[in-house]
Amino acid sequence: MPASVRLIRFYRHVFLWVLQGWLAMFYAGAAVAKLSQPLDTLSYLLEWPARVDPVLVQAVGWAELALAIAVLAPLASWRVFRPVLLIGAAGLLAEAAVMGVYHAIGAHWSLAIVNLVLASAAATVLFGRRAAAERMDARA
Repeated sequence: MPASVRLIRFYRHVFLWVLQGWLAMFYAGAAVAKLSQPLDTLSYLLEWPARVDPVLVQAVGWAELALAIAVLAPLASWRVFRPVLLIGAAGLLAEAAVMGVYHAIGAHWSLAIVNLVLASAAATVLFGRRAAAERMDARA
């Protein structure tokens, strides 16, 4: 393999790790807020927690925390946790897409745009890491 191809793959690999770290920090922070803040505060900031059962807000918080951890799981072992990363990225993509549609329907444009950016980042990680995994499997 030419050096230029290896260099491009290296930069892509670093870019994906940076994106994974950013996603994990964002979703871990959002999860901690959902799990620790009173419902009044969350309802003031986000609006949707006032419309649902508080148990659902907590469940979303735990799911976001689990998915944030899953996106960074390959730091422990790439071979073992690669599928966990792909599941985590797919989960974050689904969550961002659902919330983006919810906010767009409610005409909360700034939140819809944030979720569009999050969905784009999760999709980039999902498809970038899936392609890398397929290349690794083809070599094995």
